[in-house]
Amino acid sequence: MQIKKFMVCASVLMLVSSASMAGQAADKENNEIAKSKTDPQENIAAKEEKKAPIVIESDNLSFSEETGDVFAEGNVVVKQNTDVISTDIMRGNNKTTEVWIDGKATLQQPGTELVGTGTHYNYTTRIGNMNNVKGLVGKEHISSNNLEFYPEKYIAHDSTATKCPAIVPDYHMSADRIEIWPGEKMVAYNAKFWIKNVVLYSMPKYQTSLKKGEAKSAFPSIGYHSGDGLTISQHLEYPIEDRLSAFADLDYYSQHGLKPSFGFVSKQKGYSLKLYQSNEENSDDEWIKKEAELLFTLDPIKMGKVTGYFTASNGKWKEGNISGWRQDYNLYFKRNTIQLSKNLTLDVGAGYERRYYGYDKSSNNIWRFNTKLTARPNDRLETWVGYAYNDQSGSSVYEYDEIDSDRELKTGFMYKVDKMNSVGVKIDYQIDAGRLKDLDYTWRRNLHCWEADITYREKRSQVNVKLSTIAW
Repeated sequence: MQIKKFMVCASVLMLVSSASMAGQAADKENNEIAKSKTDPQENIAAKEEKKAPIVIESDNLSFSEETGDVFAEGNVVVKQNTDVISTDIMRGNNKTTEVWIDGKATLQQPGTELVGTGTHYNYTTRIGNMNNVKGLVGKEHISSNNLEFYPEKYIAHDSTATKCPAIVPDYHMSADRIEIWPGEKMVAYNAKFWIKNVVLYSMPKYQTSLKKGEAKSAFPSIGYHSGDGLTISQHLEYPIEDRLSAFADLDYYSQHGLKPSFGFVSKQKGYSLKLYQSNEENSDDEWIKKEAELLFTLDPIKMGKVTGYFTASNGKWKEGNISGWRQDYNLYFKRNTIQLSKNLTLDVGAGYERRYYGYDKSSNNIWRFNTKLTARPNDRLETWVGYAYNDQSGSSVYEYDEIDSDRELKTGFMYKVDKMNSVGVKIDYQIDAGRLKDLDYTWRRNLHCWEADITYREKRSQVNVKLSTIAW
């Protein structure tokens, strides 16, 4: 019965996504018409950007005023706005704003640096291509037989991508074609995922987010937990349409078996919708089964030095014999990090959350305040102290989302012993109860392009081990 309900909800989400896409196309047309009437200053700014001069620097430069042909040789640098091309020999045309480079060239754009041969680029349209490419797009090290440039994206043919910077990477993805929207997402076609020279798995189509805090590794993480045993986790995401994708988190625990999570994500302009089923464990080793949940997430809204976040969810939760619908509305504001000194920063946030539990028709209104002071006196040591305050009107029917203490103090440090090893301590103190909740010791080992964390949780007598690809 639950599967039927989930599939009905999934169908509704697909219809909503399709309708929204059609609506966005109409809205885009109307917005462009309205913008041309109401935002003349923005139109002028866009035109001025396109008209920005092309600056060519070289040891030897020749130019024809009649044809616009340009020839440059020796330490050639071509600039317009944030686009920079450097090479030894270049041909171009000032009237068509095009350049041709037969030999080696380097293209630099914000967050991107690519090196290749056979380059053609149009500075007006920002369209071009390059052969035998190697370089960096965001945090992805890519190689490609042929790379196409567009104003909003790159298309790499017969290419590879990895976050491992080694000449022979420990892991990488290869694909017939990779489409990259910098800072947004990456889509690969006929993708294969390699560890060294072994293909781990393949997918006809694969997608991953490139947004900060959203990116998940395409490679499995392996660990050990005293209560869960051996753990293996794998995230998969398959794009269905431009803004709709299916995902699965395949989590295996030797003590509990397979605990999968799966669903659909629809990412629209300004917000996203996520419909999913999951099995989740919190830091207190408490489990919840979300038989079906719909999550609405508003894109962060910047208001000067403050950023606002909002989520709303409605789902059926099951914990032991307790089962019922749970609604949650969460509004949170976070100020930009305050630089108190060269080595000292302060983070401050506050918000309001309302939870409603269908199981016993109870609710909980939560006002919260968080602050964290971080010190980095040198490139080896980082230490912090944080305070969390929660003013609750009620309590939870589930242990999973129960707030253990209204006031908590968290502190700790991480010290980099050498290039490969770091050690740290974390302390969690419950002020209201006057007790030390957790005391954790961690040893972090850098394994080239992988990272291993070994943590001993003294208050729980637990050992946790995690091996995963490094998040650059």
